[in-house]
Amino acid sequence: MKINKILVARDLSKESSRVIRYALELGCKFHAQVHVLHVMPTVDSSVLNMVALTMGADNLAKFNASNEAELAEKTREQLTAIIQEENELMECEIEHPPLVEVHHGDPAPMILAVADRLDVDMIVLGSHSKGALHYAFLGSVAEKILRKTNRAVTIVPPQVGR
Repeated sequence: MKINKILVARDLSKESSRVIRYALELGCKFHAQVHVLHVMPTVDSSVLNMVALTMGADNLAKFNASNEAELAEKTREQLTAIIQEENELMECEIEHPPLVEVHHGDPAPMILAVADRLDVDMIVLGSHSKGALHYAFLGSVAEKILRKTNRAVTIVPPQVGR
């Protein structure tokens, strides 16, 4: 089995660093390029419409553009810091520096689109373990990805790496 590219998709929760470390360790073992992805969810259109009525559509568009760019840059910086911290804790040395991407959108479709664009061999995701009720009514990003991809997917449970 050859794994050349790994995509790890994470939010900025406390578990993020553990899941990123897991992906980095896989990258070391397989000499693979690791891509770290964060997807910032978009605001619901009904909320945007209410705000646009108050501040005007043009003002809202300008506000969103500047804030999204600033938030994306701060997120990139946070992910880079997490990668550096986790890299220092690892025993093996990373052959390829991890690449960071930040996008806006619906997490599951965006993760799948980035995985396709990069042609990754494996997707690494964290599990939040929010309970049966959450999954029964809302579903999960991990579950959606598992149902819609033909790539290898590794789900890292909350207990791993503690």
